[in-house]
Amino acid sequence: MKTLLIVADQFYGESELFFGKDFTILQASYLIPDNSTFDDCYKLFSPYTEIIIVADSESSTLADSVKRLAVRGGLTGTILATICQSVADISLLLLPENAANFTTVLKPYSSWPALKKDAELQPKEPFPLHCLPEAAREFCQAVSDSTNTPIDFAAVSALGCMSGAIGASTRLEVKSGWHDHAVLWLAIVAEAGSAKTPVQTLMMKPLREIQGELSARFQQAAKNYDAETDDVKPNLEVALFGDCTVEGLYKSLASSQRGGLLVSDEITGWIQSHNKYQKGGNDRQSYLSLWSSTAVSVLRKLDGICFIPLPVLSIVGGLTPSSLPSLHGGNEDGFLSRFLISCPDKRKQTYSDVGVSEGAQYAWQLFIKHLWNIEPETNGGGIWLPATVKLSREAQALFKKFFNDIHTVIDSETLPSLFRGSFSKAPSQAARLALVIHLGRQACGEESSSSLVSAETMDSAIQVTNYFLSHLTALETGFDAGLTRAEVIRQKILGWLKRYGAKYPNRPAKRSTLRHDCRASLSSGELINDRLLDQTLDTLEEQGLIKLNPVQSESGRTFRPEIIIRPNL
Repeated sequence: MKTLLIVADQFYGESELFFGKDFTILQASYLIPDNSTFDDCYKLFSPYTEIIIVADSESSTLADSVKRLAVRGGLTGTILATICQSVADISLLLLPENAANFTTVLKPYSSWPALKKDAELQPKEPFPLHCLPEAAREFCQAVSDSTNTPIDFAAVSALGCMSGAIGASTRLEVKSGWHDHAVLWLAIVAEAGSAKTPVQTLMMKPLREIQGELSARFQQAAKNYDAETDDVKPNLEVALFGDCTVEGLYKSLASSQRGGLLVSDEITGWIQSHNKYQKGGNDRQSYLSLWSSTAVSVLRKLDGICFIPLPVLSIVGGLTPSSLPSLHGGNEDGFLSRFLISCPDKRKQTYSDVGVSEGAQYAWQLFIKHLWNIEPETNGGGIWLPATVKLSREAQALFKKFFNDIHTVIDSETLPSLFRGSFSKAPSQAARLALVIHLGRQACGEESSSSLVSAETMDSAIQVTNYFLSHLTALETGFDAGLTRAEVIRQKILGWLKRYGAKYPNRPAKRSTLRHDCRASLSSGELINDRLLDQTLDTLEEQGLIKLNPVQSESGRTFRPEIIIRPNL
């Protein structure tokens, strides 16, 4: 008969005196949670034919929890709840008639240190809402309260809506020869069903209304068009793009010099549609050049060469954590580095009685339309020439420091190669954000100068840029490609430890077993370098995920290192 002894925390120290081969002793604080799955319950209870619970009268809830879990795991044996008050009571329980037959036992290891969390485990900071213009701050908060979603969802969507409304009307001159436009590519990483789409729908409503007005204007113009008397055929201006082909996008950008915003509920689907209608096409490369707003000439079958002097396109959408590698594409071609990525901590969805008032929606609509109505300059041929905004002297100093700080990080050995492109583009991203925030604050009456970006605005843009960089690096383990060999080994070893701990609860693992089991998956059949393995295990120990326990051999001459895995790792 195999017995599992579950001991309340206050008796665990005393029960350690009675470890034996007939008992597996588990401290109550390491019991699996009440909402555990059948598989977890089965793994814990299936090896035993009897469960004994050691607790006092104040710990009676422990017995109830154990019974629920045992039934869920299909236990067919008996469950005994024993009330103990002292070590004498435990000895009577474990040593009946003083006939002990105890030699070894599988035990959990207590006194685990607090988990030292690394980047991918740390709670991520929320979006710095104070950095946005007043109109955006208020509406984002209203939407977040109504949908009970992280403020990040609304704030990132707000940036997309603002940049789409600004379009090609204005540019920022960082210095002579360096200009950036209001082009932001934004991605919200969250699980399916996290209410990204309802938030996006509310935030994009003003742009949809603008697009409705443009469509109505086009329909009226097309109705009044006379091919014999009218020289110019009406074209539909597009402010809000859905998922479309590159050819269709170029056509719209050619007729809409202002540019606009591409909204994709699932960025992964948009990426997968590249080259869908053209084998051997280069859609991905076309989008890469669009991020820089580089003039482009397109050869079209019906219309000949189409020239777009200033293509300005912002993008906003969502994707699930499992879809992250699609941004990378298997080789860092610069696609990932163009995106500003937000991955807020998961929030449980609960119904909110709070709605978004008509007044709040109307104020947001007026704000976006104000940005849409910003007039650019034009040359004699009708080609748009964006109005130019420059940095104030104080803003230039902040930007210079940010630029140098970013390149100090890039030059260090701590930054994974996967993120070097994103960091190298961070100064340009900060400049674009500064332009969007500046024009938004100007619309709200918060900027003293219409032509100079203030230090306050530049500081806000840098804070927002750092927010996106911190969220990107927190997602390091979500990308399968671009990791260093040390990073891959760390992930693989941690995964092996979790599987081993689930299969053999409370049983120490040997380094030799770890090295043997992971050999093929870690290094393509090559032996794992001992130094790298030791460094990885030392790191995991520092984080409180494992303990390294030297066990002396029977001869007493050598030590066999064992890996003790944190319970419920």
